[in-house]
Amino acid sequence: MRVRSMILSVLSAMLLVFAIGCAKQEPPAPAAPAAAPAAPAADGKTLFDTKCGVCHGIDRTTVRTETKEKWASIVKDMQGKKADWISDAEATKIVDYLAAEHGKK
Repeated sequence: MRVRSMILSVLSAMLLVFAIGCAKQEPPAPAAPAAAPAAPAADGKTLFDTKCGVCHGIDRTTVRTETKEKWASIVKDMQGKKADWISDAEATKIVDYLAAEHGKK
């Protein structure tokens, strides 16, 4: 009986440590050093991948084509989902990329 309660105590402690370890939030990564300006489309795609790709991938956008105004509206709505995640400057680059690559012509 004593061994069983000791094993149960050890397993409980391990489960608690595991749960606490999984709940930790990692600090944000340091900003990358300034690089040479990329082409607008490449920069917009990179921003799309890092900002928008957190929730959905590029495949979700390639199935549709929208006007630049509609893309701007969609990106604006997405900006409202998480405050300060996508800046206005980043949103402009993302919209330019989406309009260039997936816009109605």
